[in-house]
Amino acid sequence: MEKVASMIFHDKKDALGDSLDAMEQEVTKERLLELAALESSILDAVPQAIVGLHKRRIIFANNAVRDTFGWDPEELIGKSVTLLYRNKEESEEIARYFYSTLKRQRTFVNEFPCRRKDGKDILCRMRAARIGDRLKERRIVVAYEDITERRRAEEELERSHRRLRNLSAHLQSAREEECARIAREIHDELGQYLTALQMDVAWLGDQLPPELSHLVDKTRRMAHLVDSTVDSVHRIITELRPILLDDLGLNAAIEWQAKEFQNRSGIDCRIYIDCWDGLIEKDLATAIFRIFQETLTNVARHSGATAVWVRLTQEGDDLCLEVTDNGKGITRKQAEDSRSFGIIGIRERVNLWNGQMRITGKSGRGTTVRVQIPLRKGA
Repeated sequence: MEKVASMIFHDKKDALGDSLDAMEQEVTKERLLELAALESSILDAVPQAIVGLHKRRIIFANNAVRDTFGWDPEELIGKSVTLLYRNKEESEEIARYFYSTLKRQRTFVNEFPCRRKDGKDILCRMRAARIGDRLKERRIVVAYEDITERRRAEEELERSHRRLRNLSAHLQSAREEECARIAREIHDELGQYLTALQMDVAWLGDQLPPELSHLVDKTRRMAHLVDSTVDSVHRIITELRPILLDDLGLNAAIEWQAKEFQNRSGIDCRIYIDCWDGLIEKDLATAIFRIFQETLTNVARHSGATAVWVRLTQEGDDLCLEVTDNGKGITRKQAEDSRSFGIIGIRERVNLWNGQMRITGKSGRGTTVRVQIPLRKGA
């Protein structure tokens, strides 16, 4: 009897175990289905086209491949990834790059040309990662982002920038030429008339008898007025186009401008120059001189400085201008302000020469403007 009871107990235990195993298997199956559904939902929630590859065969794809490439995900399963590229040669090249890179690192990002189902060529930013810690089974997952329109917009924006810069360069060149023309006309015509008038007034003063003191005083005031007008004309001519810049070069023009600035503003201006004028072409000399003028104007208007240090040097194939003051110091917000037209003008001149500009300031410790421009414009 005991033996029969023992057999019945073990049979029930085995049946219960089988039942529990079946329940566990069912739960596991449901969890796997839920996990697969979750993975599918996550993949389809990503806006980029995602495909999984095993030995360059597509093993899964999300719904975004339809928008990016025009293929239904089901159409791609089991197919070669070559379908997504323009030709077999490019596909081979991309594959070599993929696998050689993923052997060294887990992920990478690059841009490659691709092709849609309808034959339209597109440019994709591709983010690839290997599945697992090693690339032994050659399993990878790739996300494709169509950046064709974005790149086209970027290129159009760059072309627009180039056109605007070319226009700006043309306008600046035309302005300098016009200023030089006006300066020559003022010097040749108005300057000669004023010189003749100056001589006539001096002669008239010499002809008047001393007893006509009121007329003598009048001619002296006239002579003084003519002298002041001549000085004003010289100043206007110099501001339009410094004669020193054309006749003696950039170094002399920088020294003259620094002295003029010191006399006019009362700010001590110290200069160090170490470059040869013979290496600096005329247009570059004009650009550097105008940048220097604008920098000194900003110092006088905004810095509250009492001293300025100027360095004009040649560093390798570059011409470097550095202006430092001991004023209140420019802030980053001020340097990047869209209304800072002086800084914008300096930056634009530097960009036209493929140069670099840096502005640094410390509160209470002054500002430094550094400009570095290749001596050859195409460099």
